[in-house]
Amino acid sequence: MSDTVDAAPAALARLVEFVNTRRADGDTLGTPEELTSWLRAHELLPEGTADTAAQERAVRIREGLRALLATNNAEPVASPRPDGLNPAARAELAALTATLPLTLNVTSTPPSLVPNTDDVVDHALTTLLADVATAVAAGTWSRLKTCREPSCRWAFFDHSRNRGRTWCSMDVCGNRVKVRASHRRNAAR
Repeated sequence: MSDTVDAAPAALARLVEFVNTRRADGDTLGTPEELTSWLRAHELLPEGTADTAAQERAVRIREGLRALLATNNAEPVASPRPDGLNPAARAELAALTATLPLTLNVTSTPPSLVPNTDDVVDHALTTLLADVATAVAAGTWSRLKTCREPSCRWAFFDHSRNRGRTWCSMDVCGNRVKVRASHRRNAAR
């Protein structure tokens, strides 16, 4: 497992992997077939397939989750690169979550939120959203973050003791910030 999900409970690792389906080299959820494949690989879709509307919902949920995770980290650093967050993503996520049915299953121990839909793709997407509620209840939600480097925004699980990790990779993104800061200091001399 990669450093972005090490030490993360399974449901949280799945959330990190879902958010990280958008990468610099492409989008793993770029087509309905790719969404179907990803959901099956993560045991969220035992049958059925995604259509274009479901794929678009999944991408909007992913981008909304990315924006939510960004709030668990410090403010982004100054960067000449554009920010990878969609400013409308949280509002779009709020609108989508209002349409996806969750039910409190009081027969499980402890009670848990579960999808309440016959649509297999919406069931899978709602399961991911239920994972958010579970993480909040468990106190682990604040450990899910996105990188402070605006052009990156890679999601990761902060396994540090003080919950102070800010970069997906100190070797890449953290180093970029240090180099930019050094250039600014040298230019100011």
